[in-house]
Amino acid sequence: MLVNTSGEIDELKSQTKKKAVLHVSVVSHFDRPWAMGIDDLEAFRTLTKNHPKMRWTHLYNPVAYTQLTPHYKKMESFVKECRDDHGAEIGVHLHMYESLLKKADVKFRSSPSMNAQSAEKSYDDTGYSVPMTIYSRKEIDKILNFTLNTFRERKLGRPRSFCAGFYAASTELQKAIAANGYHISAAAFPPGNEFGARYAPSWHELAGWDKTVTVRSRPYKISKKSILPTGKGPFIKALDNKPLIEFPQTCKIDWMVSSEDMKTIFKEHLKFCSDGQMSAVCLAIHENNAAQYLKKYDDVLNFIDEQILSNNKKGIHIRYSTLSFIRKSFLDNEGTN
Repeated sequence: MLVNTSGEIDELKSQTKKKAVLHVSVVSHFDRPWAMGIDDLEAFRTLTKNHPKMRWTHLYNPVAYTQLTPHYKKMESFVKECRDDHGAEIGVHLHMYESLLKKADVKFRSSPSMNAQSAEKSYDDTGYSVPMTIYSRKEIDKILNFTLNTFRERKLGRPRSFCAGFYAASTELQKAIAANGYHISAAAFPPGNEFGARYAPSWHELAGWDKTVTVRSRPYKISKKSILPTGKGPFIKALDNKPLIEFPQTCKIDWMVSSEDMKTIFKEHLKFCSDGQMSAVCLAIHENNAAQYLKKYDDVLNFIDEQILSNNKKGIHIRYSTLSFIRKSFLDNEGTN
């Protein structure tokens, strides 16, 4: 029996068992590039060395070039090295910092905050926790255009994967990223506390996600009318005329979850594969937390490395994949309509 992303039985696909593949994405979020230390860079290098099959998706932040960032050259060199030598992808992560918006010629806003007890009257003078979704489509386009130009100038490549700060999303933002050349969003975030911690109350008011996003959610096509997994067609199309895909953040992010949480969530997705379905899990870590959580992620990746070998004998293929590869695999498996 096969089920779709909404948990409904898919009779048509149940008739033809497809190759069981479980993708593992390891995603770095560059939230505060100026706070990344040399020890954090070394931690990233250690994970890369210890797990040669692992494929990073570095969600890089152009704010590294709009305000003082001590190690920006070393950081830039590292993500390029990962791309050129280790099959990594460089995508985009954006927080609404004043220095970034000024360069993009967009008026800065300091409220509301996604990290407060209530969205009402909340604010953040840094812009860090202000959702990108409060900006107009014209403003969002200007921010994305500045980002693309910065990536070109720094030879970071053409980004195809995207996540706004605090995983904020809306149909308008998703339509905007698709129109600006992005292929996959990494924003759907489980709001519950079945595993790990939760964000502040205002996040639940502003982020756009609800309980239909869980740690068991799988990649899905994004509807023109809803960002949620339950959304129906027609779907938002990227510039390649294929659907924009949402990749749920199944294992939340570093400080929220334990190594055992991540291993258990991984096992939950193995259950999909036992029915011949593709699934994907995401391990996410902040750049400035890398040294602090090195042992935790090294432990989880050791576990996954072992699972790759043991499950291969059972006919279940587990592989490390970038976000863009996951989109390609999903569309090959599910179709592009």
